[in-house]
Amino acid sequence: MEKLKMSQFKNIEEHIFSNGRDIEKVKWNYTFNKGSKEDIVSELIKYQNEDGGFGKGLEADMLLPSSTSIASTEAIFIAYDYDLNCEEPWFGNLLNYFEKTIEDTPSFWEKVPKEVENFPHAPWWIYAPDTKFTPNPCAVVASAFIKYGNAVQKEIGNKIAARCIEFLNSNEECSDHDCYCLQRLFIVLKELNSNLISDVTIRSMERRILDCLCIDETKWMEYVSQHLDLVTSPESQWYKLVEAFIEKNFSFWINTLKEEGFWQPNFSWGVDSEVARNVTKIWTCYIAVKRARIFKAFGLINLY
Repeated sequence: MEKLKMSQFKNIEEHIFSNGRDIEKVKWNYTFNKGSKEDIVSELIKYQNEDGGFGKGLEADMLLPSSTSIASTEAIFIAYDYDLNCEEPWFGNLLNYFEKTIEDTPSFWEKVPKEVENFPHAPWWIYAPDTKFTPNPCAVVASAFIKYGNAVQKEIGNKIAARCIEFLNSNEECSDHDCYCLQRLFIVLKELNSNLISDVTIRSMERRILDCLCIDETKWMEYVSQHLDLVTSPESQWYKLVEAFIEKNFSFWINTLKEEGFWQPNFSWGVDSEVARNVTKIWTCYIAVKRARIFKAFGLINLY
């Protein structure tokens, strides 16, 4: 497979350190420059509020300072991706936030509160009552409750997980973000030998992944799920499922990498403002770190 050239790698690094947030810079340093996990935690908790949840623009498409379930779930994603110590107090406080804010609604938490509309936000992050179950983000929260929570949180996590698996095995509509969240829950349940994982569940997860993917390469510039969005390492248990498309996906990434060292996001706020332009810049760095890590995981960076 074609590798990322050293010059391209250096351009990506320069773009991140010229335009990125500190959280992206420490992620990069940990991945490529022998940085520490402690540096990631130090930057991450700057987005944590007194209630234990996360906000303050950690999810760059909503600048509401107070905590939301979506931004707080992003903190869990980061903890998982960088194998952070989830026994530390900051993570316990995060789980307590979710326990305290759980609601009697189909998805257990509203994605965003009404107050999100009082601050700059992407057009898709407007308040909507939670009237229909979705695994985004509760499947990820459930995984954290089950693996790292106290007895009460584990019980809640197992209840949510059961609902998520019911959804997984059904024919209910499943978005790409639902699928990402279900993957995280599935990984934890399988790791812990949960009785929620069965042959049916395994086949359902594979079906959901395949249904979620866009196999039409001509549409990959649009807001669709690509194979490397769902399988980020050759060690993934779903690698064989999508192996035939991996080389094409990497070639697409190499061919669409800007000379300046970034990929243009396939989404935008649809307005031309200073805030929107800055958010786009943040996303270019977020995407650059994420994709460079995937190139590394597959051994596809030519560092010589």
